[in-house]
Amino acid sequence: MFLAQATAVLVLTVPTRADDLEAAKAQFLKSCGTCHSVEPGAAPRQGPNLHGVIGRKAGTLPGFAYSPALQSWGEVWTEDLLEPWITNAQLTRPGTVMNYRQADEEKRKLIIRYLKSLSAM
Repeated sequence: MFLAQATAVLVLTVPTRADDLEAAKAQFLKSCGTCHSVEPGAAPRQGPNLHGVIGRKAGTLPGFAYSPALQSWGEVWTEDLLEPWITNAQLTRPGTVMNYRQADEEKRKLIIRYLKSLSAM
């Protein structure tokens, strides 16, 4: 009987996928939301709109003035590329103007998880 009760409690305390996505969204808004919009078709802010960024060629969203370094990069944004980018964009692509750095791996994973939820991939 005790095992059945413990199992029931464990199942109730495991976060749901929606909770996980809400945590990811909250981290994105805290870390990136000041400079980046994510609503489809929203105007860029200090940085480009990141809706659908995964799968998009870097430096190509119309309506944003990218640095020459990013315009000429030729990379397509993937989860694997976003990891070092969010860690240190200027080290990942010298000459870019993004100054934000996130040293905390768990926070980076949350940000990337949220961006993935906004992409077709």
